[in-house]
Amino acid sequence: MTPDIQSEKQTTWLIAIFGLLTIFPPLATDMYLSAIGDLAVSMQASKSAAELSLSLFFLGLCLGQLVVGPLIDVFGRKGPLLIGIAIYIATSFALAMTSNIYIFDGLRVLQAIGACAGMVVGRAIVSDLYEGQQAAKVMTVLVMMLTIGPIVSPTLGSLLHLAFGWRSIFALLVLIGLVSFALALRYVPETLPPSRRRPGSVSGTASAFGNLLSNRRFVTFAVIGGLVQAGMFAFITGSSGVFQTVFGLTSLQFGLVFALIAAALIVFGQVNKMLLNTRTPESILKSSLWLYVAAGVVLVVVSRLDVLWALIGAMWVAIGLVGMVSANAMALAMGAGKASAGIASAALGAVQFVIAFAVSTSVALSDAGSATPMALGIVIPGLCAAVLFVLSNPYLGIKAHQVEQ
Repeated sequence: MTPDIQSEKQTTWLIAIFGLLTIFPPLATDMYLSAIGDLAVSMQASKSAAELSLSLFFLGLCLGQLVVGPLIDVFGRKGPLLIGIAIYIATSFALAMTSNIYIFDGLRVLQAIGACAGMVVGRAIVSDLYEGQQAAKVMTVLVMMLTIGPIVSPTLGSLLHLAFGWRSIFALLVLIGLVSFALALRYVPETLPPSRRRPGSVSGTASAFGNLLSNRRFVTFAVIGGLVQAGMFAFITGSSGVFQTVFGLTSLQFGLVFALIAAALIVFGQVNKMLLNTRTPESILKSSLWLYVAAGVVLVVVSRLDVLWALIGAMWVAIGLVGMVSANAMALAMGAGKASAGIASAALGAVQFVIAFAVSTSVALSDAGSATPMALGIVIPGLCAAVLFVLSNPYLGIKAHQVEQ
């Protein structure tokens, strides 16, 4: 580490920039949720076609991570990061200009590829520059930013939508992208010198991915985390139709309800941190996973009652548990794949977003006029994750015990 990188000022700038880059995906998904209906009308398209743009964005995040992860080990960190931000800016501008739903949906895939660059590169740079307690502090900030994104984005998007129309949401994404590009160009260092870069052979990359995917522990925890995290994407995809169409909330009311439910991620995140002082991630995962399934079952029941406060309460608990379960599952997966951390990060993200794409597409295409499809999109993957966890215990040597003092 060079002295200027270690300086407090440099660290502050890097944390701020990484935090901004981390929220690219939630900004691009959550800010326009309340505007999906008007967007569909303005393009003379069905609401399902407009909601499909969310699923396609998740698909783009999956594909993008598989591309960016290996590239940053070959070409360094900064170049691919700047290219990714540039793609995000260009596609956001095009999305604000288009009036064709098919072009819009296609651009969303490209926008996601640009958005994921900051997420993947940011984690890699943190790993390059920091160790131990300092690395944990920086990663904690990034996780908090990723949590704050879904809380702030819907309300901000609702206000922009009401004041200036849905196109203004993507105009703001362009502005945020330009600021991020300037900050990254000025303050983000290249942290992977040529001597540490991996040769860019297709066979070498394929071999690294193959070794990782043959790691049963990594695959198991990656899939468990992906299945549970899909619940968050089911909520994101279905929430606009449920709260605005079924319950008749205004754009602003929807934004506030969305923020309230997303705030559960912070509450349960703090609970998880306290539990980790005395319990292992495996132990917390085991308990919270079954609580998540139970919350999902309750959610399915209340989704048939047409009682808004009951639905919000059940959803609050379920989404909060998404954060607790997925955080421990991802930590266990990355621990199993730390020998190839860069590719492990890309593979973990890809697995999560493949599952998210399947679940969110199912929710978007259901169009059932109730909250039940969204609720099923939460409980069914959660139940699959719980079953996988139980079946895998004998093979993974999982022990749910307390941390030794």
